[in-house]
Amino acid sequence: MKWLGRISTALLGLIVFVAGKKFFRDYELLVMSKYDIEEMQEEIRQMDSEPYMDLRGTPTHICVCGSDAFYLRATFKDFEIATYMLDMQCANCGSLATAPTPIDYKQD
Repeated sequence: MKWLGRISTALLGLIVFVAGKKFFRDYELLVMSKYDIEEMQEEIRQMDSEPYMDLRGTPTHICVCGSDAFYLRATFKDFEIATYMLDMQCANCGSLATAPTPIDYKQD
């Protein structure tokens, strides 16, 4: 009966070895401390509170995400736009961009 116990132990060890080998071949293990996790969560919170990209500099009327809707600051006079600020924010992804002006329109 000793040999039955030894064979079952050997088979169980082989099964565990093969399963462990497959697991470590298919997956990557990441070991982190709770301080690392808290630091990553803080970085994610900061990234969520900031715009995705700063595209200011070259005037544009379409964002890199494909949206053409922007939040823009403007002043009105007699129910028409009198002045607008050149800094604008994409309504879809939150990226900052520079608003185009009539002078930026190039006709070839």
